[in-house]
Amino acid sequence: MARAVISSHRERRAACEPLYEIDPRTGASIEVFYADQVLAKSFGACEGWFHWSCGAGNMPECPPVGPFPTSYGAYRHAFRGSEPTQFGRRITTR
Repeated sequence: MARAVISSHRERRAACEPLYEIDPRTGASIEVFYADQVLAKSFGACEGWFHWSCGAGNMPECPPVGPFPTSYGAYRHAFRGSEPTQFGRRITTR
């Protein structure tokens, strides 16, 4: 599974650590992570919380969904299985 690099600082903030979960419906691995301005810009988005999923042992096949204002919002959206809300949208690269 891919891991988002949170920052280059030696001290890591526990509040920004990624969350991992297994989707009970599909068995896919879900990662909820915080993307700072630099990382989010690579997705074509602004900073915030994102989520993506992948099969066992694979890299994510689609871009992350987000940004969300909180990790909880991204987590709930990942398991809701519906269309993104106003805070979360599928990021498309050009």
